[in-house]
Amino acid sequence: MFSDGPFVESKEYLAGVWVREAPDLDVALKLAAEQSPVCDRKIGVWPYQ
Repeated sequence: MFSDGPFVESKEYLAGVWVREAPDLDVALKLAAEQSPVCDRKIGVWPYQ
């Protein structure tokens, strides 16, 4: 078996991770909505504790 690298054969990929601190979910969603056009990608929001 030959492979050109450790790539996942999928249409989706992880482009990067941002860790942002926000006081609540509404602010976190607002921040994500503002940043989404900057990187030209959809941004997922998950709580981290």
